Amino acid sequence: MIRVSITDDHELFRSGIAMLLSNAPGFEVVLQNGSAEELLEDLQQTEVDVALIDISMGKINGLEAVAMCKKRFPEVRCIVLTMHKEGQYVLKAIRNGAYGYLLKDCDASELKAAVEQVYRGKKYVNQDISELMIETVTVEEDIRQLSKRETEILKLVAQGKTAKEIAADLIVSVRTVETHRSNILKKLDVQNTAELINKASSLGLL
Repeated sequence: MIRVSITDDHELFRSGIAMLLSNAPGFEVVLQNGSAEELLEDLQQTEVDVALIDISMGKINGLEAVAMCKKRFPEVRCIVLTMHKEGQYVLKAIRNGAYGYLLKDCDASELKAAVEQVYRGKKYVNQDISELMIETVTVEEDIRQLSKRETEILKLVAQGKTAKEIAADLIVSVRTVETHRSNILKKLDVQNTAELINKASSLGLL
């Protein structure tokens, strides 16, 4: 019997997942929590094999909760169950010690398969999530290639300044600014300023 906990601040979703797993052979839902704080407190008294944890919660988010679980309760294997389909969340979750990453729109069979696999000590990410991880790692490598001047120009571009204004601020030629901007676009794999700002914001560069 796999002992499962479910931590999500939406009671209706939490109850639905609990019912789904409780009605399936081999699963026992032993904890339901509305916050990471409640989970961490209850884990001191209740034995859990696999913990399903949402990301978006109150004071302690799911990614922080995963790291805290790994440190305090290493026998508990965490799966992030979330609506966030962004590579940086996936990567952060895995780096914090999550054994799996699932989207809330996954079907029942995938959820059960993920819990079973993680219970056996194996990591679980489907193909889409794996691709997101690879893309994010690639982008992180590109970000590290940005020079100090390129990062400086990126922030000025995001402020809406023209190449001429940036050149005046940095005391360089307009052509130098345009060359740097072109290099930034290539490194972040975007086509224009709007895409550049969106991607830089999502990656926490601005």
